Amino acid sequence: MIKAMIISVGGTPAPIIKSITEYRPEFVSFFASQNTCDQVSEIKKGINGAGYTIKNEITLVDDVNDLYHCFSKAEEAVRRVRSKGFNNEEVIVDYTGGTKNMSVALSLSAITHGFSFSYVGGTERTKDGVGIVLDGKEKVYKSVNPWDFLAIDERKKISFLFNTNQFKAAKELTDEVLRRSTKYKTVFKKLGFLIDGYYSWDLFRHGDAKGKFERARMEDLLEVDDESIKSFAKATLQLKPSYESLAQMQKQPDRLFILDLFSNAERRFEEGKIDDAVVRLYRIVEMLAQERLQNKYRIDTGNVSEEKIPQQMRDEFVSKYKDKKDGKIKAPQNAAFGLLEALGDDLGKEFNKHLPQFRQIQSQRNNLYLVHGFACAPENTYLKFKEFILDLNIFKPEEVIVFPRLNI
Repeated sequence: MIKAMIISVGGTPAPIIKSITEYRPEFVSFFASQNTCDQVSEIKKGINGAGYTIKNEITLVDDVNDLYHCFSKAEEAVRRVRSKGFNNEEVIVDYTGGTKNMSVALSLSAITHGFSFSYVGGTERTKDGVGIVLDGKEKVYKSVNPWDFLAIDERKKISFLFNTNQFKAAKELTDEVLRRSTKYKTVFKKLGFLIDGYYSWDLFRHGDAKGKFERARMEDLLEVDDESIKSFAKATLQLKPSYESLAQMQKQPDRLFILDLFSNAERRFEEGKIDDAVVRLYRIVEMLAQERLQNKYRIDTGNVSEEKIPQQMRDEFVSKYKDKKDGKIKAPQNAAFGLLEALGDDLGKEFNKHLPQFRQIQSQRNNLYLVHGFACAPENTYLKFKEFILDLNIFKPEEVIVFPRLNI
């Protein structure tokens, strides 16, 4: 329902009377010049005669030939409506009357607010069809919301933010487009859920991510006429087995968690957050040993059963890693790999083969601001660490979970 109008005044009152009686708003912000402001009283008489009254305010243009001045005054006319608290969907702009500068200024001012536009034409005109519309022959044409097809820059920005892993900012801009759009409101609402789902996933909130993906109703997005959004929804559906499994899994070392964490580290590296990326790779190394011990040998590194420790190293291992407070045997990272090697496991053997390389990386990691020191990791540290992990042959790069690109 239209509750407010912004109308440029000029020419004859008849088209404006037709427009107001068509939409029947509560409030009208008239945008008039010094030469046309008198028409407002005629317009009000006309709509009163039709049995209808309005509340209104007038914004006056002093120089109709100065586009900049017209624009500043058009902004004032828009603010009069905004100050009354009307929603975008409740406001329509009629730019029929006034000078060309006034119509252009009003359109430029109003276009970014997400208002719909209207124009009064007619079936018959003076001057052999090229003059003004004859009184009584007016016809109101409601146009689309220009924001629906002019928000090109915003769509590009949303894509750029998402593709550079700025998921929260991408979601906020999507919400802004949603607020101003009319035709694509449902589509952008669902797109917002998708982006928010990836934001939660990037924060390891897998349950939240699954819930947001479900609210996006991706099957519906596969039917929209926007190929880029359709493609994005399809790519997300292909990741459904991964995010559903991550959401349902117990919080314990697992191969899928390792792949997900590696993907997260890659995103931090792409952002230039090298220290964050290195810290994540270090956690992967720790989780690799934990996962192998847990799933292959039923050994919990936080509470190692003494009888599962190979005899040749048991006494030393227990003496070194038994917690005096709770009596549990707790294997830190290097000890976990040593235990794997003693069990004859290939991962333990491979880790030991690359141990000098790892110790160098470990030293660089320990000196980081985020760990124990005051150093910043260079890109090469991450690349060497990544190569070290891949050389352990636990997974292949193509197995890593990769977020899709958004190009709307």
